[in-house]
Amino acid sequence: MASRSAADAPPSTTSLLILAGGRATRLGGARKALLEIGGRPILGLQLDRLGPLADECLALVHDAEWPAFDRLRLVLDPQPQAGPVPALAHGLRCAVGDVCLVVAGDMPFVSRAAFAYLQHVRAAEGAAVAVPFVDGYIESLHAVVSRRELLDALDAARSRGEQRLFNILRALTPRLVSADELRAIDPELRTLFNVNSPADLALAERIAAQTLSTNRARPA
Repeated sequence: MASRSAADAPPSTTSLLILAGGRATRLGGARKALLEIGGRPILGLQLDRLGPLADECLALVHDAEWPAFDRLRLVLDPQPQAGPVPALAHGLRCAVGDVCLVVAGDMPFVSRAAFAYLQHVRAAEGAAVAVPFVDGYIESLHAVVSRRELLDALDAARSRGEQRLFNILRALTPRLVSADELRAIDPELRTLFNVNSPADLALAERIAAQTLSTNRARPA
C-alpha cells in the first residue's frame, strides 16, 4: 500500500476559544467580556478581529444568560469556580479544531496580526504552543496551541494537582514570542491589554476614543 504524503493529509482546522468567565471582583462581578469599549462589547470586538482566523468560534461562560453573537457557540463551564486549568481543559474538549487560538475574554484590543504571527511561528517550528513572553511573564491566555497536546498536558497536570497554567505551558517547551517580536506588529503591545479594574476600563475607553479619532483623521 502506498504511503500517504503530506498533501493527502486532511487540512487542519482552527478554533477560537474565548475564556469569558472569571469573577471580576474588582468590577463588581460584571461579565467582563460584555463590558462595552467604544460602544461595542469586548466579546464582539474579539470576534471581529480573531474570528477570520478560525473555522469555529466558542466562548466558555459561567451562565446561560448571554446574548447571541454571530458565529459564536456558547459553552457552559460546569465548574465555574474551579480556576483556569479546568476551565481551559473543558473549553478545549468542546472545541473541534486541531489548533486553538486561546484568549481571555477581557482583552479588548487583541490583534489579528499578532495572533496570525503566533499561528505562523507555532506551525513553522512544530511547537505545541506559541505564547508571548513579556517582562518575564508568560501570557498564558493569549496563545496559539495544539489542542490535543495541551489538553493531554492539562489532564496530566490535574491528576497530579498542578493548577499553575504557566508551569503546564513551560513543560510543553513553548515557542516564547518576545516583546520585541510583538512590538514589530503591535508597537504598544495593546493586544495584551486586559480589563481588570475600573481604571483599566477607563483607560480602554480612552484608547478606543483615541484610535477612532486617529482613524477619522486619516485621508481616505
